[in-house]
Amino acid sequence: MPIKIFHTADLHIGMKFNGYPDSIKEKLQQARLEVLQKMVLKANEENCNLFVVAGDLFTHIKGIHKKTIVQTAEYLEEFQGECVLVLPGNHDYENDMIDLWKTFREKANDKTIFLNQEVPVSLTDYGLDATIYPAPCHSKQSYTNNIDWIAEHEVDPEHISIGIAHGSLQGVSPDPDSKYFLMSSEELENLPIDLWLLGHTHVVYPAYESLTDWRVFNPGTPEPDGLDCQHHGHAWLINVDERKRITANLVSTGMYRFLDKSYPIKDSDDLDRLQDSLLKEAPETTIARIRLAGRVSDDTYSYRKEIFKTLEQALAHLIIDDFNLGIRITPEKISQEFTEGSFPQQLLKALADDEDAMQMAYELIMGVKK
Repeated sequence: MPIKIFHTADLHIGMKFNGYPDSIKEKLQQARLEVLQKMVLKANEENCNLFVVAGDLFTHIKGIHKKTIVQTAEYLEEFQGECVLVLPGNHDYENDMIDLWKTFREKANDKTIFLNQEVPVSLTDYGLDATIYPAPCHSKQSYTNNIDWIAEHEVDPEHISIGIAHGSLQGVSPDPDSKYFLMSSEELENLPIDLWLLGHTHVVYPAYESLTDWRVFNPGTPEPDGLDCQHHGHAWLINVDERKRITANLVSTGMYRFLDKSYPIKDSDDLDRLQDSLLKEAPETTIARIRLAGRVSDDTYSYRKEIFKTLEQALAHLIIDDFNLGIRITPEKISQEFTEGSFPQQLLKALADDEDAMQMAYELIMGVKK
């Protein structure tokens, strides 16, 4: 029978977002839970058979509030398909000493399968002709991956074989020291597995909206988690038909978005364009850091405060860096600010033919005056 899979990973529920004000920090923390519920509802709409979390459902093995763990389990219970598959990742790795998973498993329902062992898991009892081959994490780091055990087992050709692993993917994940369960595409494809569902890397792989006849997938984080995360959050919706042919479509999942942009400013029109670009798409769920640079007139420099005020009221959170934005120095401004014949006035006028030098000298003089 065909199988339809909703594939996510790296929710990092329990992330603290330290460094943000309490008002937005609490919303970002809650969003990581709410995006789980959002994905479960989407999976139900699509009549998915499996809901797969390929590692790092939680962001730590300790310090996750029990209420948060219980809420996570309850959201997963809302899945209406045959079963939920949860793999421990390198952030929420499993060993016998960790209470996180004990609490989770006590609250999870019977169709939630916790994949913490390197053994094949048949889904025939759930009415699916599929076998799962898990590669869970038992530590934060490892210089070896956890997929070699699969080669020692005979794979049933009548079943759809699905490998679920958490770790970096060579050439895709930032892992220069090869210490996060590094896997290569060649290793994965050489194993007799029909479909690989990965987690760990916070960007989508492969970077396409839809695919046919592809075997290795990584969904990225479903909810953006910082200013270095410029995408909207994604998951994979994957179909495997009776002939084991695979088709997949990318699903947009995120609730908040993070923007980190630099803007060259010459005049007030540039400030207006900056404002328009930040307000055109869901400003109420946008966290933005803007860096402004340039030399502008007095009026434009003052006008920036109006822009900042509008943005601060409209956006979820705004971080402003206008250190490199300053007032443009002209001979007229020099005459207005400094006494005729004074040393600063003579020096700056002497540099009038070199605008950059005049600007630098002015800023140094004003710095000394302060």
